[in-house]
Amino acid sequence: MKLKERRIFQVINCIRDVLMDSDRDIGVLININLFDSLVSEFTQEEVTYALRYLQGKGYFDNGALASGSHGYILTSKGYDDWLFPNGPIDEKGVFISYAVEDKNFAGKLKQFLEKDGFKVFLAHEDIEPTAKWRDKIISDLKTSSIFIALRTKNYIEKQYTEQECGFALALNKRILSLCVEVESSKMGFCSEFQAKRFNKLNKTEIFNYCKKQLENLI
Repeated sequence: MKLKERRIFQVINCIRDVLMDSDRDIGVLININLFDSLVSEFTQEEVTYALRYLQGKGYFDNGALASGSHGYILTSKGYDDWLFPNGPIDEKGVFISYAVEDKNFAGKLKQFLEKDGFKVFLAHEDIEPTAKWRDKIISDLKTSSIFIALRTKNYIEKQYTEQECGFALALNKRILSLCVEVESSKMGFCSEFQAKRFNKLNKTEIFNYCKKQLENLI
């Protein structure tokens, strides 16, 4: 990919971030001034080109400019295919990352949190046998707001659990790490996030800690 193309896609990603931080919805006119902050990092020509590119993809309604309005209108296609390709982020969505050896404990934690109104994703319970499990995991990682890592000795030996942590970190999720008989220093880049060490899989202690922390995060 040429340097110019990379720059344009960087602008597009920044436009997406601006929209994600705003309260704009489908069919609402988006004033062009909303993107003024991007000019401090990119040229006006780059921002204009990126917006026209998004129009061409059908993510913005061309009629907004044609009618003389100084702005853009987010289309259903833009909302579903670009802004939220996997659905909007659920503020009470929780993704529990765990080793298969600890699935029974993870299942009980899911039940406990769901009683408080959280929507909890657990791979062995929520993936249909015929589903493409990698796609499903990535989709739920994207749409969940909170990532809980049940970091036991079994966990740190698994490659896929570390990959899940990497995804959560890259997606800027709120990360809660439960370190059971392991040190938080073994968490790599995630070690700076809320990590609590437990001497064993104590149901009462861990469940109550999670409940308190999640209430603070929401």
